[in-house]
Amino acid sequence: MLAVRFDHFGPPAENLQIQEVPKLTLTAEEVLVEVHAAGVNPSDAKNVLGNMENTTLPRTPGRDFAGIVVEGPKDLVGKEVWGTGGDIGFTRDGTHAEYLVLPKEAVRSKPQNLSMAEAGSIGVTYVTAWLSIMDAAQLLPGETLLVIGATGGVGSAAIQIAKWKGAGVIGTIRRESDHQQAQQNGVDIVVNLADQDLPEAVMAATDGQGANVILDTVGGPMFEPCLRALAHKGRQLQISSPAKERRVCFDLIDFYHRESRLLGVDSRKLGVVECASVLAALTPGFESNALRPPAAGISSYPLKEVIAAYEQVLKSGAGRVMLAPRSS
Repeated sequence: MLAVRFDHFGPPAENLQIQEVPKLTLTAEEVLVEVHAAGVNPSDAKNVLGNMENTTLPRTPGRDFAGIVVEGPKDLVGKEVWGTGGDIGFTRDGTHAEYLVLPKEAVRSKPQNLSMAEAGSIGVTYVTAWLSIMDAAQLLPGETLLVIGATGGVGSAAIQIAKWKGAGVIGTIRRESDHQQAQQNGVDIVVNLADQDLPEAVMAATDGQGANVILDTVGGPMFEPCLRALAHKGRQLQISSPAKERRVCFDLIDFYHRESRLLGVDSRKLGVVECASVLAALTPGFESNALRPPAAGISSYPLKEVIAAYEQVLKSGAGRVMLAPRSS
């Protein structure tokens, strides 16, 4: 079978190769998935560059996938499935290949109303959003969620999940041209950081109460303004940080007087089996149309054009990118 491989860290153009690898063999507890769609996420590109932790080489990268089970237990063969994981592509071979071997517990039936391309390119974003606002922060109906980055992948997913679960949403943008997209994603109140102060805008939108939960997808300079926009006993979630601004500072007295909670979330800590349970929880939302993939199109590449796919992801604002291994 064909697979994308790398045995050194560095630029994709210099390190990614398409190789013919031996046929994969299964144990009784595994399945063989024919990969029809595999998202190329920023974390995949960073992995090849050497910016992620604990990756073992040589390796096939890739976290997200959708495909068909072609070998394994009889009740699973022929099923259309999807999945993602923080281990595949890092400590076990990933999805950027024609076939993928996984524990049978790692696959879940693909939502019926999602195409292979849609299901294979959104796993990381929706799992990260769920782990943040539902698992870590335990967002409740009627609460207010503030999302920093209302048009980004994780931000958009979090907005939809929050609305599905009955919460109100404030979302931030930096360009007026993104205002309509934020509203289409489900944001109730849009804050344009280009001309609005975040804490002031959030307090005005919440009658001076602040946001119950804040998902900060940016970190760095947004960290302290987010803390000041929290409600009493509010929960702030951190999922990212600029590499050059890893350290932040804030008013510790104000922090404990307001009984604020600060939570870190790393979706890579959840393996492909654990992520399957999250995808199962998300499936009813997709099948009821409460959750929907981003309306923007998907850039699709065959395996032989993997370098072009990775280079697109490395460009700011590249949108969704996927590999279609079965078209190679």
